[in-house]
Amino acid sequence: MKLPPPSPGRALEFGSGSFKASWQFFFEKLKEIVVDEPNLCCISDRHKSIANGIVNVYNHAHHGYCMRYFGENLRINQHCGDYLYLYYNVAKAYSLEEFDNHFVEFKNKCPAAAIAFEHDIGFEKWSRTHFPSNRYDVMTTNIAKSLNAMLIDEREYLVASIFNSIAKRFGEFFRERHAYIRKSMGNQMVSAAEKIARKKMIEGDSLYVENATGDDNQFTMFGVGVTTYVDLLEKSCSCREYDLIKIPCDHAMAALRSKHGNEYGMSIYEYSSPLYKVEAYLLAYMDSINVVPLESEWCVPEELLNVKILPPLVDTKLGRKRRKRVKGIGENFQSKRRNMCSICKRTGHKRTTCVNNNKS
Repeated sequence: MKLPPPSPGRALEFGSGSFKASWQFFFEKLKEIVVDEPNLCCISDRHKSIANGIVNVYNHAHHGYCMRYFGENLRINQHCGDYLYLYYNVAKAYSLEEFDNHFVEFKNKCPAAAIAFEHDIGFEKWSRTHFPSNRYDVMTTNIAKSLNAMLIDEREYLVASIFNSIAKRFGEFFRERHAYIRKSMGNQMVSAAEKIARKKMIEGDSLYVENATGDDNQFTMFGVGVTTYVDLLEKSCSCREYDLIKIPCDHAMAALRSKHGNEYGMSIYEYSSPLYKVEAYLLAYMDSINVVPLESEWCVPEELLNVKILPPLVDTKLGRKRRKRVKGIGENFQSKRRNMCSICKRTGHKRTTCVNNNKS
């Protein structure tokens, strides 16, 4: 799993669920650990129970839909795979002008999908531009699916064994991350953030900068038909990339070059979010994850010793036990491809069942 730089906001990612009461209970317990705040962003699929649970429990957080979830839907169910890049251009646009230009192009190619995105779903649920808060910018592949795949065997264990397995796995990950980050102690920011910053420095070298107001913190950049304004004091740019990523964009890099000269490389750390610093990462992976102790070492209160907790009533169904999760709304990502017989070249059967197979 690739290690991403942290985001200015926090993000939680959830997969599909089954019952409203279960998700309500989950979010109520989660709120005891993850505090409700405006900087919290919850990303999920379109499952109604997840959306209702977030609305009922997290009053200040913002809820959005996963971009990749819609991308897969477009590719498989809507047959818009050839124009998938247009969708991601729209979803990842920073400014309103950039969003409008890309959306018009996407609408011309996939009109039915564009109407659904605009009217049925709403721009604020999936696009970075219209989202009321800050979507988590850099994310690994679907966290929920990765965790399910990692623990597919452990899910058959006893409850105590499941928790021990999870604690062991995450303890190993924490130690690996901590050791990986310690190798970057010579840098001020982690390597992933350093790469982003250096790339923006190269892009900013081609921009013309003008300081029309005489203020050392306010600059104007002139590109091909586009004028951009940067305020270094507010750490803001009219392209909105600097505002959301919290690493100077190419326009801000050009402004820093104008302010500090060609030796402006060290100044970028002052104008980047402290969340990208190596020290912030080390603090995130400092805590240890303990396994469940032996039952003989448990400290159980007296009032709970005589309480008998019965297992839930389960209606055991015949057949093989389901191991795959229940897919959410619009997530029927199944290929429409049909088998083709290698003998008669027709679909619907294979060579072993073909009537033209003369093999005895």
